[in-house]
Amino acid sequence: MISPSPELELLESRINDFYNSLQPGQLLESLFDSVPGAFYFVKDCDSRFISGSLSFAKTLGETSVEAILGKTDYDFSPDFLADGFYADDQQVMASGVAIRDKLELVPTADGSLDWLSTTKIPLFGKTGVVVGIAGVARLITDSDSVYAGHPEMHLIVAYVRQHYREKISVSDLAKIGGISVSSQERLFKKTFGLTPLMYIRRTRLNAACRMLRETKVSLPEIATQCGFNDQTNMTRAFRLELKITPLKYRRNFSNASTLRKGKSPSVFLRSQLEPIS
Repeated sequence: MISPSPELELLESRINDFYNSLQPGQLLESLFDSVPGAFYFVKDCDSRFISGSLSFAKTLGETSVEAILGKTDYDFSPDFLADGFYADDQQVMASGVAIRDKLELVPTADGSLDWLSTTKIPLFGKTGVVVGIAGVARLITDSDSVYAGHPEMHLIVAYVRQHYREKISVSDLAKIGGISVSSQERLFKKTFGLTPLMYIRRTRLNAACRMLRETKVSLPEIATQCGFNDQTNMTRAFRLELKITPLKYRRNFSNASTLRKGKSPSVFLRSQLEPIS
C-alpha cells in the first residue's frame, strides 16, 4: 500500500482541525434553510433525530430543531407514514447503500401531505461501522419527471392539499385535472402507488393525528376540521389505516411515544389493548 505523501497528510490534518474547531450546526443545517423546498436531517442507528434544518423541523410542526432531537418519526407522523420512513432508515444502515431520489408522501408545515424526493445515505463511524444516516428531501416541482409528463397530477395533488378540509370527490379531482376518473385512478397508482381516495384519506388522517397529539379539541370538531363527514367516518378511517380508534390514539400517544428504536407507538398500543369490535 502506498503511504500518503506528507503534503496530503498535512492537508487532511488541516481540514480535520478546521472542522473540529467549528461550532455544530453552522454548515448543512443553515445552508438548507436558505434553499426553498429543501430539508435536511440526521438520525442515529435507532432512527432518532440527531440534527436537522429548521425548515425540516417546521414540517413536523415544531418551531425549533431542538424540539425534534431524540425523537423519531413516530412522534410526528401516523404509522402508515412512519413505518415506511423507519424501514428505509434501517435498510440504508443494514446495507450501507444509499437510497436516492425516492418519491414518498411526507407531512408538511401546514399539516397536509405532499410528495417529496428523498435521499438517505449511511454515516460511518471511525471504526467503519454504520452509526446512522443523513438525508435530504425536496419538494417535487413541475420540472421533475414525476409531473413533467403528467402535469394534471400536480394540479390534483395541490388541490387536495389546499382543500382536504372540504368535501372532495374523486370525480371532482378528475375535473380539476381535466382527465377521466379511470385515467386519474390509473395514473395515480402508477405515479404514487396510491389511489386518489387513499391520498385524500391519508391527508386527512395526518391532520387529525397532529390535532390529537397537540390539542385538546373534541373528536367531533377534529373530524369536521380535517374534512371527515363526522366522527364516525373519522373513526372508520383510523381503524382502516391505523387499527386504533382516535380516542385511544389520543389517550395513549404520550406514553407510547416514549418508546424508541423506531417501534411504532400504535403497534405497541395495539398489543396491550383489547381488539376493536
